[in-house]
Amino acid sequence: MILIPAGPFKMGSSDKDIMWAARHFHSESLDWYRDETPLHEVTLPAFKIDKIPVTMRAFSKYQQATGQPPSREHDNALFNHPLQPVVSLPWKQARDYCHWAKKRLPTEAEWEKAARGTDGRYYPWGNEADALNANIRGKGDIYRYTNQGGTIPENVSPYGVMDLAGNVWEWTENWYQPHPGNQYENDLYGEQFKVIKGGSWNSNLDLARGSVRGKALPGQKKNYIGFRCVAAN
Repeated sequence: MILIPAGPFKMGSSDKDIMWAARHFHSESLDWYRDETPLHEVTLPAFKIDKIPVTMRAFSKYQQATGQPPSREHDNALFNHPLQPVVSLPWKQARDYCHWAKKRLPTEAEWEKAARGTDGRYYPWGNEADALNANIRGKGDIYRYTNQGGTIPENVSPYGVMDLAGNVWEWTENWYQPHPGNQYENDLYGEQFKVIKGGSWNSNLDLARGSVRGKALPGQKKNYIGFRCVAAN
């Protein structure tokens, strides 16, 4: 696990930030980005976060210890290398694994600080939209599906956390609710969707920005959603 020190960081996006994303990725509407606003300061205590997403190997140890069923991709050679992220688990099963490991799912804020550092950068490596730094859909990276954890050295956050852009979306603890000070109505806010972060092998680079707020029903099992755990320092 990687220690994330206590202190403030910049969470979300400013109007300038979402304009940059809309221009750079030729988006048809700013509405796609409104839930990221406003850019605001959040102060967190110190915590530790897994360096890479939970792997098939780690989840297999959990299965053996608890008798829980395997993930849906257990026998799928595209996703079941021991060092690939475990995917296709619903939110509760991801949370249960973390509790078994004496950890927990990260909050959205914890995940975002681990990915972006304190300076509000767009990606773990900085503000350059370099598609070769992450496992995303197409764009020339060498991975068709998920990559083994930590195999793209450029995909590292200021703290040394790996794979926080692309590879797999990651479950967080939070319901999909507006950021403090958000001024835009959204019928999807509430306790229906859980926030997922980071984009995936099936996403474009726009969705791999650290401020992006993906959402998924807690019961969904998708081969592009994984997770990692956090623990108190």
